[in-house]
Amino acid sequence: MSTRDTAGIDAVELVNEMARRFRAGDHDGAFELLHPDFRIQQPASLPHGGWHRGRDGMVEMGVTFARHWDRTIGDPRVLGCGDRVVQITTQTWTAKPSGRSATVDVVELFSFADGRIAEIRVFQQDTHALLATLDEA
Repeated sequence: MSTRDTAGIDAVELVNEMARRFRAGDHDGAFELLHPDFRIQQPASLPHGGWHRGRDGMVEMGVTFARHWDRTIGDPRVLGCGDRVVQITTQTWTAKPSGRSATVDVVELFSFADGRIAEIRVFQQDTHALLATLDEA
């Protein structure tokens, strides 16, 4: 199975390049890799959950996330899977109000259109553990 989409891009390379740009602080460059109709989904149970559309939606999602947590992300494993890409990372989220942290695996499912990233669906291993970090008890 190929990880090339209909525009002939190498989807694994595209996901790796977006991550590289974000890590380097090149947010504008990373956003250039998103399709004009891009959307991202986070679990609805999280404060930044739901569907977010376009660059503005992704930025707003990040701002909401940053009100609650700081995060460290381990080296990603990026796997081609037909016309999709799966990225797996281990992330530690530290709650700003409580200082408590939780480490979970996060799986992201990427899809593509016209040579760009069209959709990311994010699946955190344990949203209950992440939400529990916000409790100051």
